[in-house]
Amino acid sequence: MTPLISEWFIRISFGLTGLIHVLPLAGVLGRFTLELAYGVTLGEGQDLTILMQHRALLFGLLAAACFAAVLNPAWRWPVGIAALISMLGFVLFAALQTHGAAIAKVMWVDVGAALLLSVRLLFHFKAVR
Repeated sequence: MTPLISEWFIRISFGLTGLIHVLPLAGVLGRFTLELAYGVTLGEGQDLTILMQHRALLFGLLAAACFAAVLNPAWRWPVGIAALISMLGFVLFAALQTHGAAIAKVMWVDVGAALLLSVRLLFHFKAVR
């Protein structure tokens, strides 16, 4: 693969990973958005809603870092590793516990994105060597 094609593959991959992580950011809007997005009921009280809103905010930060890594090669390793840990962590938690269809869908999106991210990190490693 030529260096130009490799660079564009890396950029597109970081952009797609950013897009995957920006989608949950809508959860900062509250309980209804969170329940709709994840296909779950958050129950009585606000505690779980607050935790999920904070999770949405952290995903927004990770998405912003992925978008920044599109143009800043120095960010690619740390952002790539952080995104990989996030996605594989979710996959592990979901794989080891029973869950509904909405969680299964998120898990499989993370499996695909983690594979793409792993390939992207290998290309980035090869490009900077």
